[in-house]
Amino acid sequence: MSNIIESATLDDIALYLQREESLDSDSAHAAAQQVLSNFIEMRNKGLVKGWYFDDFGHLELLPTDSVQSWIDQTK
Repeated sequence: MSNIIESATLDDIALYLQREESLDSDSAHAAAQQVLSNFIEMRNKGLVKGWYFDDFGHLELLPTDSVQSWIDQTK
């Protein structure tokens, strides 16, 4: 896994969506709120520990240990 350089806040995700999806600021913030809500739901279900931007600027999910173990077994 790439080095984690920062966690992704709502504003960070909105800026990412503006850049990657060419959204205006208001649309990007609305979309970022939905993305963040989905990430929180996945965390509450025990699927991810968090989310972050990797050292290449990609938005990534950090799976829980049990999910990572399952991913490793399916490779």
